[in-house]
Amino acid sequence: MLARKIILGFGFAAVLPLLVHYGIEAFHASIPSPDTYAEIARLRQREGEASGDEQVQLRDQRERLEADLLVQTRASSRLHFFIGAPLGIAVTVAGSLVGAPAIGGGLMLGGIFTFTEGCFYRWADLEPVGRFLVLLVAFGVLLWIGYQRLHELTGARHAA
Repeated sequence: MLARKIILGFGFAAVLPLLVHYGIEAFHASIPSPDTYAEIARLRQREGEASGDEQVQLRDQRERLEADLLVQTRASSRLHFFIGAPLGIAVTVAGSLVGAPAIGGGLMLGGIFTFTEGCFYRWADLEPVGRFLVLLVAFGVLLWIGYQRLHELTGARHAA
């Protein structure tokens, strides 16, 4: 019975970040297509073989594609951060309120993983102060959850 609870909890923890990630992608497709990368590689190859004005024109075209790709990637990472991180915190808090240990624990761990995945996408773009504040909020939520649960457990022992 314990093994089933652990497996169920890990199942929630593994599936939740994927669910959020692909949910975002389903409604706001932001992953660049393989064709985009192939086109950039093709332009780079042709640029190396060309000379003069043609080389300059190909380089400009490639640089425009790379700039568009960077803008698209940053927009995607911003979306994943602003959906994934808060949703991860909310699910972690919700999981702490669920009475069934396997489900609550799985939701809490899944929420932590979802928060981590959401932060991963935008981490490089955050300033050190932003990183600190994001981690401070996460730490505060975990501390609050731990304190609430510990308080409930010690209160139940004293009542018995």
